[in-house]
Amino acid sequence: MPAGDVTRRAMALAGLVTAGLASPVFARAQDAPSVTTSDAQQGLLTVPVMINDQGPYAFAIDSAANASVIAQDLAVGLGLVDAGRVTMHTVVASEQAPTVRAARLRTGALDVRDARLVVAGRANMDGLDGLLGTDLLAGMRLVLNFRGRTRVNVTRPRRGVERSLDGLRLNARAATTGEQRFNGLLLIDAMARTVPCKVIVDTGAKMTIINSALAVQANAQPLVLPDGSSLTRVLSPTGSGAVAQAMLLPELQLGGVQLTRIPVLVGDFHTFAVWGLSDQPALLLGVDLLGLFQTVTIDLRRGELLLDP
Repeated sequence: MPAGDVTRRAMALAGLVTAGLASPVFARAQDAPSVTTSDAQQGLLTVPVMINDQGPYAFAIDSAANASVIAQDLAVGLGLVDAGRVTMHTVVASEQAPTVRAARLRTGALDVRDARLVVAGRANMDGLDGLLGTDLLAGMRLVLNFRGRTRVNVTRPRRGVERSLDGLRLNARAATTGEQRFNGLLLIDAMARTVPCKVIVDTGAKMTIINSALAVQANAQPLVLPDGSSLTRVLSPTGSGAVAQAMLLPELQLGGVQLTRIPVLVGDFHTFAVWGLSDQPALLLGVDLLGLFQTVTIDLRRGELLLDP
């Protein structure tokens, strides 16, 4: 990737009423007859961020973005210094985007000096103040708690082997060791029925997206949306969009956890080409599925994903 290239993966879904979709079900693979249903529709997970000792501001955690983003009005209000334009790879296209620099940005254990941030419209980030990508989060440990009040902790990686807070749940946890590629992106292996596929863990996506190769090989079926259609649009923070088709993925197995009847969006988007996954089955795992679990731990230094049902 050329110098100055950054990758932006967070997206918004326009015109999609997810409450009307079928709910996925999950179970531990060894307990397949016993399944648990869940609505699991979650908003983007946010943390309070201080910028130049002002704030806090609500930034979403985006584990699949190689660039962090700030809302244009906030950047102007804080008087952040212009840092030129960069080529930004969004989910739908390669785009030119302005950037600014913040003298200091911090949240939890993260404390960054001279942070460079892409500037984008607030409306295309669900009204949030910004997004934290792996350019700033690289080497950190992210703990996402989906039960009760949604809570995110940004910490430094622990020494030794990760363990469950409750030893009785340790065997129910699916632990998957991933590859660290693309400047901190976590890419793991999974199975969709009998089809091996690559999974990008994407806490910046409200809904899971798969490419056509996975849809065809895993026998995904068309899904009718509440408005009677099967098509919707996927938007980037810049407002650029592309059409996606709603479908049901029959099955996905992550480590020892099996998910079935999964509503997904299907499209051969630019983001798959950027990661070299255009011709092989692949998906972006969004918070709709991550939210089925009680706790999700992402260790970007170790390249490890822990799912605690």
